[in-house]
Amino acid sequence: MSLRVTLLGLLSLEPASGYDLKRTIERSTYFIWNATGPQIYSTLRKLRDEGYITSVSLPQKGKPEKQIHTITAEGRTALQDFMNEPIRASVTRDEVLLRIFFGNFASKKIVMRELQSYLERIRNERRSMEATEARILAHPGRKREARRFQLLSLRIKVAQIRAMEQELAAFCELDLSELDDQTEARSLPMIKVAKRSKA
Repeated sequence: MSLRVTLLGLLSLEPASGYDLKRTIERSTYFIWNATGPQIYSTLRKLRDEGYITSVSLPQKGKPEKQIHTITAEGRTALQDFMNEPIRASVTRDEVLLRIFFGNFASKKIVMRELQSYLERIRNERRSMEATEARILAHPGRKREARRFQLLSLRIKVAQIRAMEQELAAFCELDLSELDDQTEARSLPMIKVAKRSKA
């Protein structure tokens, strides 16, 4: 349902092609609900079959015709109906957290390497989102009420990532010090044996 809502929401702002919608998602809702090109085109076909959007073919020089999609009155009603429903908790499927949950079954060095790599990725993601917010604030555009809600969703995601950063950084720092302590502890008997053999 969420991709349908995403597409209807974006088309309620302005008509667009499937390619335009993919680019808009990559710049706006990607941190909430991302999608591949085939998923977008398949969902657009279903929305058209249900009467929620209409499509017009525009000729292009040296290229296939471009389909421009426009939301219908029925599509706007469906979008509003969804948005007026009570907010329910979503079903969580998070492979990263699942792998962390069972992290004790992985090699200690590998899991720590992967966690540090993931920490760096989400730091970069958070910086990118903060840059997006700065661009929005610098150029808010005409739809100020829409921007208020878009910024709220962005800020909530940034806050979630910051919390993840803090927890991962604290865990990685603690575990790396434990790894160092274990390495040092394992090496001490060898040093003592070497000293005894010289005596």
